[in-house]
Amino acid sequence: MHNTPVTVSLMILATLSVISGCTTEPRFPAPLAMHTEDHETVFAFDTDRDKLADFWQYQRPGGRKHAIAYAADVPGRPGERIELDAIAAAECPHFIIVLDGVPFEIVAELYHAGHFRFFHPPTRVVCCYPAMTDLALSELFHTERCRAYQALYFERDTKRLSDGSAVYLHGGNSPWLAKMSYRCSLWWDVLVYLDPRAVFNHEMKGILRTFREIDAGEGHAYSVGTAGLGTRGGRAAIVEYLRTVDRLCEQLVFERRGRVNITLTADHGHNLVENRRIKFDEVLKAGGYRPSKSLRSPRDVVAIAYGLVTYAALYTADPPGVAQCLLGHDDVEFACYRHEDALVVADRHGQARITKGDAGFGYDSSAGDPLRLAPIIERLRRDGHVSAAGEIDGPALFAATLDHDYPDPLARLWSAFHGLVANPPDVIVNLRDGACHGSGFFHTMIRKVGSTHGSLNRASSTTFVLTMLGELPPALRTREVLPALAARRNGTGHPRP
Repeated sequence: MHNTPVTVSLMILATLSVISGCTTEPRFPAPLAMHTEDHETVFAFDTDRDKLADFWQYQRPGGRKHAIAYAADVPGRPGERIELDAIAAAECPHFIIVLDGVPFEIVAELYHAGHFRFFHPPTRVVCCYPAMTDLALSELFHTERCRAYQALYFERDTKRLSDGSAVYLHGGNSPWLAKMSYRCSLWWDVLVYLDPRAVFNHEMKGILRTFREIDAGEGHAYSVGTAGLGTRGGRAAIVEYLRTVDRLCEQLVFERRGRVNITLTADHGHNLVENRRIKFDEVLKAGGYRPSKSLRSPRDVVAIAYGLVTYAALYTADPPGVAQCLLGHDDVEFACYRHEDALVVADRHGQARITKGDAGFGYDSSAGDPLRLAPIIERLRRDGHVSAAGEIDGPALFAATLDHDYPDPLARLWSAFHGLVANPPDVIVNLRDGACHGSGFFHTMIRKVGSTHGSLNRASSTTFVLTMLGELPPALRTREVLPALAARRNGTGHPRP
């Protein structure tokens, strides 16, 4: 999430409003008819609107659409079938479409209801923490690290705040942009939360146009309009735009005569609850600290207020004191900061220490268990996944926490302070769903935050990947997605489910 200077925003908004007025997204038609034949469901489509079927899709019971056909000599009758599983993946272009902010559970529900059936079943993807676009997509595309969690951050060298709008609009915190075959102009982002439907429709046309020009290799596209739709409209808006993306994929399969592979994924999830904006000024002042834009004295605290998200990053000379102070705010779930060679995670009931060793992460919950991991770690210890030194096997902990309140929490928290960005904060606070922190201007502009993200919790952290290339493991970390896809693409064809 982001904002731009008001005067610049209004000028750009006036221009783009005219452009967006005539923008409509591609609309692949609904089936003209469907029937069951030889234990398959056959979908017939009229793509040229002459009231005769000219395209057919064939779906196995409860499975994928594995074959297609086009009209032959007899109008309204299918010609020779094209078996998608028989086409070698290396012979087809591979298109990756990245959406902004999609919870895994909604994709799983839509797939179960019969959508996205050119794809294999969805795989769960656990993103980094904080669950933010630039961070997640830099991990997805294996680029250099971001400057900070968001475009607005405290520069330790200059001891001042960055120019968030300039950094954002020049892609300064988005190294992944260089990997995109299509990303709408950053100036369109002015409309993302004011008229997200116009932005999304513009992007669907742009993605289709871009992919039509790619005959081989891999193409990458990103949609920011989905961020605005999800934030303004919550679950209903996400379901609607996912159905549109499904139609876009069907259009691409139709136009390419099946000789295409498509992958859909997203950067992070969404919490799907309405969120009110909170501030920390009063609780900081009550604790003897001074909210500031710089760190001139030991009691100064810089709280980054940008976008509207369910975590907050703070810079301070006194991380333990500020963390303890912020725990006095009702909407703060826990606070985390570095201490010597460890991380401290604290809530109102106590604190735990995270350490990293050669065999995995350690979690000392003798003084508290803010991440609620103790029962899980005890089970892993009984199963032989915890060393004598208390270090927990990473893959085992990842699998054991997929349905936990906080998926893969130790690795993600550690990364947030060690290597994820060039300018990590001194304190991170994780907010309860229903509360968000960020820009007052942005909140006034959009008025209602129907859903947002950023938190360590499962809703914000868990998204998806759907691919035509073949079945993937049931769960992946974001940085594991492209290697898993490459392994499938380098094989022969589409493995059957």
